[in-house]
Amino acid sequence: MIKIKNIIKEHSIIMTESFKAGKLRALTNDWRGLDSTFWSYGAKLGIQWDKITDAEIETNAKPKKKGIEIAYIDKDVTVPMKGKQSDYYRGSNIGIDKFTAISVLKDGKPLWYTKSWKPLTNVMTATGKVVKGGSRYGSDRSNVIDVDAGSRSYRRDKQFGLNMIGYQSLSGMMSIPGIKFHHINLDEDQPYMGAGIKRQMRQAAQFGASKFTTNDEFKRINQQYFDELLRAKLNDPKQLQKKLKQAVKLCQQIIDAAIGGVKPTGKIKKIIDDFGKKRSTSPEASAYQLVSNVSRSLGNLYGDYTRYLNAIEKEKQDKIDYGISDFARSEVEDAAKEFQREFVRIQKYDFGY
Repeated sequence: MIKIKNIIKEHSIIMTESFKAGKLRALTNDWRGLDSTFWSYGAKLGIQWDKITDAEIETNAKPKKKGIEIAYIDKDVTVPMKGKQSDYYRGSNIGIDKFTAISVLKDGKPLWYTKSWKPLTNVMTATGKVVKGGSRYGSDRSNVIDVDAGSRSYRRDKQFGLNMIGYQSLSGMMSIPGIKFHHINLDEDQPYMGAGIKRQMRQAAQFGASKFTTNDEFKRINQQYFDELLRAKLNDPKQLQKKLKQAVKLCQQIIDAAIGGVKPTGKIKKIIDDFGKKRSTSPEASAYQLVSNVSRSLGNLYGDYTRYLNAIEKEKQDKIDYGISDFARSEVEDAAKEFQREFVRIQKYDFGY
C-alpha cells in the first residue's frame, strides 16, 4: 500500500501557534494539511484565522453548501487510486492519514486555485500592518501570496488539500470513508470576520489623480472635485449641474455599501449583487472591482463636465475676440453629449467595463 505522504513532493509548512481553533491546527502541517496558500485565500475573504474558535466551526458529515467548508477525514483510511496510472501503481490502493485535508468547498463547489506573488503593503494585509524586510527579491518590503480561487479554468488547475484525481468532485469526496466537513460561516457579523479586513481593498482605487482605500476618503475627494467645479462654473445650465449631483449621490451610495459597511438596500443592493454574479472572484474582490469601476465612471463624468465648462468660457471669449463662436459652440455641444453619454451609463448602472 502506498502512503500519501510518500508521493507528495513538496509542501509549504506554516506555523500553527496563532490558531485558536484546534480544528484548524489539526489540518495544518505533517505533510497532509492545508498550507499558507489556503490561509491567505481565507484572509482575502475576510477570515481572521487567529480569532476563530472551535465553537464557531461547525463539523458535519455532509456539506451545508454554504460558506467555506474544509473537507477532511477523521480516521486513517485506504482508498483505490484512480485515473491513469503506470503499470507499477495500477490497481493499487493508497493510504490517507487521519486529519488529511481532502479539498475546500465554497458554497458547495470545490475550489480550484492559482497563486502568484505581489509586494506586501499596508492595505494588502488583514491587520493593516506593514511588514518590512524579508523580501524574496531583495527589496525592503516582503512579498505575499496572491491567490485566485474559483471554478476550474486553464489557470486554476489545482485544489487546496489532497488534490488527488478521482476525489476532486464532491461525489468523489463523499465516497471516502470518514469524510467530514468543517463549516465556516462568512457572514460579516461573525466575530472572526474582523473590521480591519471586512471589505477592505487590497490596493488603493484610482479616482481622478487621487487614490482612496475607504468610502470616507472617496467622499472627501469627491466633495473636493465637486466644490472646485462649482467654483469654476461660469454659465452652467442648471440641468447639467442637477445631473452631476444626481450621479455623485448614486456613486457615493454604491461605494458606501460596497466598502463602507452601509447595508445595501433596494437598487444599491441590486447593483452590487448583479455585478458580483458576473464574476467568479471573492465578494471582497468583486466589491473592490465595482468600486474601481464606479470611481472611473464618475471621474469620466467630472472630466466631461470640466470640458463643458471650458468650452463655454471659450465660446464667450471667441465672441469678444472674433464676433463669432461657431467653432466653440460645436465644442460645447460635443462636451455636453459626452457628459450625457456617461451620465446615462451611470443611471443604467453600467459599470461593467
